Amino acid sequence: MRAIKLLAVVMVLGFFFVSCSGGSDDGGTTGGSGETQSAAATQDNSANDNAQTNDTEEQQTDTNTQVTTPATTVPANPATESQLWLDAYTFNCTSNWTNRDGPLGLAPYSGSGSCTKTFSGPPGDYELVLSAVLEFDGKSPYRVSINGQTITQGEYPLSSALGCACPLDQWRSVCPDRSSNINLGTHTLNTGDVIEFWGDDVYPCGEHGAYAKWYGIKAIKK
Repeated sequence: MRAIKLLAVVMVLGFFFVSCSGGSDDGGTTGGSGETQSAAATQDNSANDNAQTNDTEEQQTDTNTQVTTPATTVPANPATESQLWLDAYTFNCTSNWTNRDGPLGLAPYSGSGSCTKTFSGPPGDYELVLSAVLEFDGKSPYRVSINGQTITQGEYPLSSALGCACPLDQWRSVCPDRSSNINLGTHTLNTGDVIEFWGDDVYPCGEHGAYAKWYGIKAIKK
């Protein structure tokens, strides 16, 4: 009888143990499934974050590349043309040249005269421009030479179309002297070449006339 009771107790305990073990497995599976899904979601988010991070890094790399890549070299603006100013007062002139209110000009009734200067600039082709002063009462003849060879010659234009009709007592306001650039052309100059300017006075209006006034010659290197 005692043995039967002991067997019954053992059977009850065995049934109870099996039930408890089964409940733990189910809970573990459910819990495991939840953990698996959470981990998968975490991995997906991590992958997305990594992808976004990689995209961001690529964008930063591109940006850095754009910033650090040197721009195309732009050539410096070419230097402006070299200009030499040959001032009339630095020429060696005949004695009848004098200051005529600023420009150099011939003394009245003194006839023609010449001025020479040794070119000290670098050799090359130069455009020569005479800075002349025009007068209303005469077209002064002029001539420019290099080493004794005439490169150009002509007459100054009048400063006013009135010419001799300009009232002599009002000439400073009605038909004053006028500065003008006269292009002498482009010529080859070498260091040491001698430039000569020659001018003559003229009197088409009687006792007063024009005196080949000039400031100098501009040499523009080509």
